[in-house]
Amino acid sequence: MSGVTDRPFRDYIRSLGQGQVVTEMIASEAAIREIKDSRKLNQAIDDEPGIIVQLAGTEPALIAEAARMMEGRGAHAIDLNFGCPARKVVHKASGSALMRDETLCRAIFETVRKAISVPLTVKMRLGWDDDSFNAPKLARLAERAGLDGITVHGRTRCQFYKGQADWTRVGAVVDATSLPVLVNGDICSLEDADRALACSGAAGVMIGRGAQDRPWLIDQAVDHLAGRAPRAAPDAGARCEQLSALIEGMLSYHGTAHGLRQVRKHVSSALVGMDGAAAFRKAANTTDDPAQMLASIRAFFCEAEGVVAAPDTTPAPGSALLAVAA
Repeated sequence: MSGVTDRPFRDYIRSLGQGQVVTEMIASEAAIREIKDSRKLNQAIDDEPGIIVQLAGTEPALIAEAARMMEGRGAHAIDLNFGCPARKVVHKASGSALMRDETLCRAIFETVRKAISVPLTVKMRLGWDDDSFNAPKLARLAERAGLDGITVHGRTRCQFYKGQADWTRVGAVVDATSLPVLVNGDICSLEDADRALACSGAAGVMIGRGAQDRPWLIDQAVDHLAGRAPRAAPDAGARCEQLSALIEGMLSYHGTAHGLRQVRKHVSSALVGMDGAAAFRKAANTTDDPAQMLASIRAFFCEAEGVVAAPDTTPAPGSALLAVAA
């Protein structure tokens, strides 16, 4: 979820309810050297309650040092990224490419575990491709090294996001370890969560891309899996105000120019599946004027669902506003 689960989006998810959130993937080497972009990622966690920091890298000692730094800054837990399929990550032998080197995986597990006292988990895929389904073996290595949990996305790296996540194959990972395993991939509804758990036997679910389109799904899933009646999805008026607040937060945090670019993915996701959204989505995502973007969004919700939008009393973008998760 790199480029999606930044601090404003995580604050937005927290404002909706009970879900626990994970940072964007942070490169361990960059975290230590404090290059410009990663320093901003680091600073974002300093006052963030219960935050899980996800680290990527290839050198056990560097990942361990970055984990120590993050623990010192208040990280509630550290998650190791062995699952990112992006070419630019895999090209550096990081992310899901690590699954091809089981000896290195074991070294990372053991070195990072010795370096920190907070919980340590790993997120991985089923394997590199269909001929290398080694997630169960890596789960056993993680358990021997003293990790606290595992998340498995039900695809191989070579599948990227094609086809359907295979929740049943995640069950082989569950059978291979006594650690709690979370199932991940294509969980976009409460029904998906139930099926994923039934197919895998996992202890819980991790919701990633599904929460980008329906961010309230995390809170609903927490209630549902705890046996409580999930609260209703927000109505159009609430969705309008929530999206507007997210836009304001991102513009404040990133600055107007970069904030507009970053928020467009959220605008597109927020309008997925809603009749008549195409023209408003285009208007909102092609303007360089934050006020026009907000006006287009409010106009869409008013026209599409008969919502009477509240008067716009928010501060102008760029003023002092306080600025997820797989």
